[in-house]
Amino acid sequence: MPVNMNQAFRDFSRYAVATPQLKAIILLIVSGCFSTAAISADMPTDVSTDELNKQPTEVAHSTAATNLTLAQQANLRNKLYRQALYFYFEGDYNAALSQVSLNRQRFDADTAKSHLFEAGLQVSIGLHHQATETLATFEQALIQQQANDKLAGLEPPTEDKQGSKTATSADELKLIALLQLSEQQIEQGKHSAAQQTLANITQLPASYAEQYQILHQLAYWPASVTPSAKILDESYAGSNQADTELTAKSSLSAYVMLNQALQLMQAKDYQRAETLLVRIKNINLAATETNFWQSLFTEKSPQQRAQVSSKNVNKEMTDISIMTADELKADKQIQQQAINDYAQLLLAQMYVKQGLYQAAFDQLQDFPEHSPYTESALFLFAFSAQQVKQYDTSLALLDLLKRDYQYSQLGWQSALLISAQIKQQNTLSESLYSYQQAEQLYVEQLADLARFHTDIKQTELTPLLFNSNVNAQTGANSQWLQKALENPELKHDIDTLSELSLLTSNIDRQQQKNAWIKESLTLNKQRQARIIEQQSQTQYPELIQQLTNQKQLLAQKITEAEAQENADVFANDAEQAWLKRVNESENIIKAISGQRSTEEYQQRLSRVKAVLNWELQQQFPQRLWQHKKLLKQVDQQLVLVSQQQQRFAQLANSQQQTTAFEQRQAQAETRLVTTTQNIAALEASIKAQIQQKISVFVSEQQIQLEQLLLASRHEMAAVLEQMSQPVINGEEL
Repeated sequence: MPVNMNQAFRDFSRYAVATPQLKAIILLIVSGCFSTAAISADMPTDVSTDELNKQPTEVAHSTAATNLTLAQQANLRNKLYRQALYFYFEGDYNAALSQVSLNRQRFDADTAKSHLFEAGLQVSIGLHHQATETLATFEQALIQQQANDKLAGLEPPTEDKQGSKTATSADELKLIALLQLSEQQIEQGKHSAAQQTLANITQLPASYAEQYQILHQLAYWPASVTPSAKILDESYAGSNQADTELTAKSSLSAYVMLNQALQLMQAKDYQRAETLLVRIKNINLAATETNFWQSLFTEKSPQQRAQVSSKNVNKEMTDISIMTADELKADKQIQQQAINDYAQLLLAQMYVKQGLYQAAFDQLQDFPEHSPYTESALFLFAFSAQQVKQYDTSLALLDLLKRDYQYSQLGWQSALLISAQIKQQNTLSESLYSYQQAEQLYVEQLADLARFHTDIKQTELTPLLFNSNVNAQTGANSQWLQKALENPELKHDIDTLSELSLLTSNIDRQQQKNAWIKESLTLNKQRQARIIEQQSQTQYPELIQQLTNQKQLLAQKITEAEAQENADVFANDAEQAWLKRVNESENIIKAISGQRSTEEYQQRLSRVKAVLNWELQQQFPQRLWQHKKLLKQVDQQLVLVSQQQQRFAQLANSQQQTTAFEQRQAQAETRLVTTTQNIAALEASIKAQIQQKISVFVSEQQIQLEQLLLASRHEMAAVLEQMSQPVINGEEL
């Protein structure tokens, strides 16, 4: 059944956006409902949402796609497509679907294969309506890709010398898209649209002939219309005719033959139908391989997706999407047995319709005990046995049906047939007792059905989400529930409720992440305000001026020392004091030189001055190196302080970015709340529909049981009337 829930799965990712003083956590929503936005560290804050969606966040993709050559763009698209394939083969279908959407929206990487792959992923997770929309736009995507490949100088896929394909051709991709689109339209009941879609197929390879034929049959059912497409294989030249000798190359060809047999039976062409059914009954399916696209366009049940999710946690589990050789063999045997059994059952049914009860009896004598059609075969076998007067066999079969299928309409009818046969063969008292047993059966079933209806109204519907939970229940309620779930619409509602439950859990996790993001933004904003306050107390201009003056002074000293080779420039305080005393002494000697003899003083002063100069010259190279090193350190410190001042200015200006992040977080929170409310409303609506359908099911079962109960009581009244007839005659005599 098609999935009616028009909801897309949402995946949320966190991106750290670095600024000089701030790292803000951004919520990125990647889904079919919300636009994908990415924020980079140097992104301006005055751009539109559409521009935001086109800007990459990762350093590896910082180069815009428009700057790449056409060949590089094609290679990038292929790499992004393979990234989505990786998630698919890992069993994470939601991540694969999100990656495809991300590739298209952020990198404009929308190839024909990725378009078809997206539709297959949507089918895999039950998004049939979205898959139909995606497939409907496939041809446009294919034309665009062909134009891009032609501009890039890429050759279309071809076959090598051994005949193997280098890739799926454009015509084959288009054929796959049309076949899958028609299948989705058939599942949604749009048979006219499916007929138009199939009419667009003019020719196809033999490998797709069986799939095309069965879809063509279903699209025009119950009418028998000859397919118009040409099959490019002479061995299939007459496969469109009902009496064609088809070989069962796969289960699909067997289903084609079964549909043809049903159409012949409806047309009352029993002879040709019998010939075809006999061949199907004895048919052996050839070993077939399921290609990638066929496996992709197979819906995975909620249980399988739950197992895939647990597999991602428990790495020891094998990927359920990959069947082992034993599983493939077992699956083939099941299909083989089901096809053969169904053909055998149809043969018996056709014989009964023609009144050939002996042929039907002979046909069902060797029917397998363990088969999906055992119940129907048993009832038909018992009825045929009655008609050919095999009363012991008929009675045993009807009693088996009554005991093993107590919650089946065929089992209920078996009770009346048993009583009718006993009435025909045995005494009236035995017949009356048999009818009383049938009446008791119907009364008990009506009571159980009423209890089931009462319990189901008072029970939370969560246990109904998975069949494993249903099978785990005990008692009559489990049997009634399993029978109710035979209704495809009710089963679909249960699966939809299961999807909503999983989606609710996912939304709850995203709300927790969103709350964490909100808290992170708040903490970052507080930290930003604290840093701004601390930095505002630092006088950066004065500090920079001081460092600049110090740098100039050091540079001047070094220049003077190197130019004049003057070691006095680097003298320390003690040495400066000595130099000052030497200068003062020289001045004193000059002042008194005319009054007395100063030769002795001059010699002594010269010796002191020579020693001092010698010491300064000895330390000059080292002190020159030290001053150069100090100049370098001052220069580095000046650069650091300037950078710190710039970072502070940028941090003060980055408040607008933080505000934009908060707005996006608030928008995401609003969307999550709205989505949660919508899911809750949809859950309530679906639960009401489930309760209503269960009520309809209960009413239908009650009507059937009451009719059978009324029939059994009428028969009991007739038996009682017959039992009393001899007494009345005796009184009259």
